[in-house]
Amino acid sequence: MHYRLILWDFDGTLADTLPGAVAVFNRLADRHGLAPITDPAALRDMSTREFLAAHRVPMHRLPFLMAEFLSLQKSLLPGVHLHDGIADALDRLRDLGCRLGVVSSNAEDNIRLCLDANGVTDRFEFVHGYSRLTGKERALRRAANRAGLPVSEILYVGDEVRDIDAAGSIGMDIAAVTWGFNSKSTLVAADPTYVIEHASELPGLVGEA
Repeated sequence: MHYRLILWDFDGTLADTLPGAVAVFNRLADRHGLAPITDPAALRDMSTREFLAAHRVPMHRLPFLMAEFLSLQKSLLPGVHLHDGIADALDRLRDLGCRLGVVSSNAEDNIRLCLDANGVTDRFEFVHGYSRLTGKERALRRAANRAGLPVSEILYVGDEVRDIDAAGSIGMDIAAVTWGFNSKSTLVAADPTYVIEHASELPGLVGEA
């Protein structure tokens, strides 16, 4: 087996958080004079920087707004479901001998609330949330060090261009999933290692026929 550890992004990849995230962002927009999201489908072809610019999010206020966003999102997460096929894919990956972890820009407490509600917390060796939109490459490197593995033996699973960029910057392979934030065409243009359209495809990347 080539990959010994599968690292997962949380929002949009494991869990279907987008509808709730749009509602929370629009609450922030009303409070802080940001441009609200009126067309959620249009988000799928935007990079993070394009989204921030289109919705008038000042970079210098981003840490404050991110903290407020995660605080508001927290109450929604126990009611958020995993995407179709995720729980089964996690079980099949563990049966293949893969270690599993989460690396996400969401807060660890938030992530665990959702994983607990969906009964899958015990599938993961660790959950690492770092509560920022930037710095994912450092978080992935720390996860590799924590696991005691070279990045060549780790696969990251994510749903955004920034996930592809972060993994690529440290030489880590990435499976970009088409059911999350960014559209398939946007993901393909960013040149991920793999593009997958259903969670059932993941075990095949680590050796299941």
